[in-house]
Amino acid sequence: MRVLFTLRWAARDLRRRWLQVLVIALIIAIGTGVYAGLGSTAEWRRQSNDASFDLLNMYDLRVTTARGVDAAVGEMAGVLASLPDPAMVATAEERFIADTQVDASTADESILVPGRLVGMDLRDGGPHVNGVYVDEGDGRSLSESDAGQPVVLVEQNFANFYDLQRERTFRVAGGQEVTSVGVALGPEYFFVMTEEGGFFAEANFAVLFTSLETAQQLAGRAARVNDLVLALAPGVDAEVAARDIEAVFAESGAGLGVTVMQTRDEDAYRVLYDDIESDQRFWNLFAILILGGAAFGAFNLAGRMVEAERREIGIGMALGWSRRRLAVRHLLVGAQIALAGAVLGVVMTFVVLAAVRPIFESMLPLPVWSRPWQPGMFIQGAVIGFVLPFLATAWPVWRAVRVMPVDAITTTHASARSGLAPLLRRLRWPVSAFRRMPLGNVLRAPRRTLLTALGIGAAISTLVVVLGALDSFKATIDRNSAELFGEHPDRIMATFSGFVVENGPELAAVAAADSVGRVEPVLEIGGTLSTPEHADVEVVLAAIDFDSDVWAPTFDEGGLGADRAGLVLAQKAADDLGVGVGDTIMVEHPARQGGGFTVVQTPMTVAGIHPSPFRFNAYLDRAQLTALGVSGAANAAYLLPAAGATPDDVEQELFGMSGVASVQPVAVSSQVVEDSFKDFTEIFQVLEVFIFGLALLIAYNATSINADERARERATLFAFGMPLRRVLGLETVEGTLIGLLGTAVGVGLGLLLNRSVIASMWESTMPDIGMEVGVSVATLLTAVAFGVAAVVVAPLFTARRLSKMDIPGTLRVVE
Repeated sequence: MRVLFTLRWAARDLRRRWLQVLVIALIIAIGTGVYAGLGSTAEWRRQSNDASFDLLNMYDLRVTTARGVDAAVGEMAGVLASLPDPAMVATAEERFIADTQVDASTADESILVPGRLVGMDLRDGGPHVNGVYVDEGDGRSLSESDAGQPVVLVEQNFANFYDLQRERTFRVAGGQEVTSVGVALGPEYFFVMTEEGGFFAEANFAVLFTSLETAQQLAGRAARVNDLVLALAPGVDAEVAARDIEAVFAESGAGLGVTVMQTRDEDAYRVLYDDIESDQRFWNLFAILILGGAAFGAFNLAGRMVEAERREIGIGMALGWSRRRLAVRHLLVGAQIALAGAVLGVVMTFVVLAAVRPIFESMLPLPVWSRPWQPGMFIQGAVIGFVLPFLATAWPVWRAVRVMPVDAITTTHASARSGLAPLLRRLRWPVSAFRRMPLGNVLRAPRRTLLTALGIGAAISTLVVVLGALDSFKATIDRNSAELFGEHPDRIMATFSGFVVENGPELAAVAAADSVGRVEPVLEIGGTLSTPEHADVEVVLAAIDFDSDVWAPTFDEGGLGADRAGLVLAQKAADDLGVGVGDTIMVEHPARQGGGFTVVQTPMTVAGIHPSPFRFNAYLDRAQLTALGVSGAANAAYLLPAAGATPDDVEQELFGMSGVASVQPVAVSSQVVEDSFKDFTEIFQVLEVFIFGLALLIAYNATSINADERARERATLFAFGMPLRRVLGLETVEGTLIGLLGTAVGVGLGLLLNRSVIASMWESTMPDIGMEVGVSVATLLTAVAFGVAAVVVAPLFTARRLSKMDIPGTLRVVE
């Protein structure tokens, strides 16, 4: 009977405080939902990758011929018959892949980029290995009837970047025209990363999928193939199969100089999987910050809600109730919050997933996206959310039941002399008691004020870290753009099909173009920098003329001397190598020896530090090319348009010029980087919404609980004739003071966390980028506005409740 009575009493408490219980449960739900939603991205990205590669039957092994070498149709597949066990290969399909140039220009924009023709075997509904995916509404797939026809599918990442229509005409090398019939994804290009286009190459590299026969015709290599993709039989070891295939091709005498690749050797495959764990660490950090803010807010509010029942606990003890039964009754409030928080947390998890999934799909277009709910991640967050309400209620209940009943019942009439309220007597302050009341309320209960401020501060600190990450992204992008553009934002980068000499016909032809004003030769080669006791850093060494007014890097530190010797590094590369200006590092790079190239190591002095955030950008003066054995060599050029010409004019005129592989304004490269960062910032913008909701809920419940704690004070004010608007005004002023205190705490904690959190997180997720870590004035003002707005608005939600207050009943000491 006593148990039933206790449960009925707990149910009455729930009816009376259902809104406060619901709000605290929502706070817990936001924390656990964000934690479970962001924390599960690694698993559903992994599942999405697996399903996407499986759908298109990604190759197990790929056999490619040496550059410029091809074979007759059927010859590469025929070599497999010599394998020790030909049955190890379940499916083999030949392809023809040719480099080309693609003109995808529209009426408004010139789009001329290097590209690739991928000719596939369409017989019997092929391709059966490394297929292509055309989404419904993106056109049609290729069929066997398209063999030999000038029709193609355009790669989706490229089409999306330029917002190209699915059905349109393209020009390829030789001025030949092809018509696209759809937009497609291929497993090798889920993430576009090529030697020609670089990293995030969707803006400057176009892939056109077509039939084997069409690709052969466009490249002028009828009935020839240079690529073979294989699906192995179940249970066959890919390593063993690769060795056997390399051996039979070497013994065949075909002279194809083949390379055998496994799935993990494909750039798109490797990057998509390797990126998962580093990105997950990135999101886990913010999920934990939000969960921590929610947990602290819930702990604080649940404890204060129980403390507001202190008089009732005292009355219960005075009436003979045991301390244990009184404690159980209020612990049931914690159980109600915990249960509601767990249920709402499941709902919130799906809300978070629904909000972030479109952003991930935009970042990484895949044919299949899986979004399974990860119960393990939710349980981790829910355990915290479930346990906290019990801890939050146990502590104040334990304190309340340990005091004498008369002390617990004592009203707040003497509280004007408690806490820090006596400080008011020492302040020069208006005499009016009403005007002193808000500050007096804040000072007389410092513990309550501090806990409320800390609850708001927890949410604000998370907001500062999130907005600080956005500021850091923007500052990094701006620094990159400023360095990349220099004094000529219309600068253009032209690359050649191979090495040329600076006084040769290729550069002369480019310089003679009507639309070209200035030309500066550039040599770009890959290199590796190393120092003792530090990890190697891979860079792109660009040999340029540092005296050129077309473009040269600026110096944050150091500079070139009269001999023009030395290497200019990014600050991030210098930090990772542990060097500064004047130090010596070892540079591994290709150099000409005899009639070919070999890799050598050359000690170089660090002459200067440039401000680019990308550590892989390293420069040396062209005067040093003699030491590398490539004096006067170039494989690219920086161009400026002639007077009256535009970058589009330069692209159009140089398109198809002999020896020119690509022509691209540097503004496009900057746009690609900006777009890649934009995807991350969109997720942070989603988090902002949840954080503001968290701050608002904490502020509302703090105000509501505050109203319960001082209901008799409010009733006294009403009894003396004070109107509702004046009471709400006092609440608003008091809330503003607490909000400013909480915001100050949150901003201070956020600034402390910002640099350490973002710097360490960025180091592990994108080590090639030196993040410009900082917090803008706009972020600080936003944090202040969020914190103050939340507590200023919150009292308005209690207006209806105050207007319906039973004044005589509230003023009674004992019910």
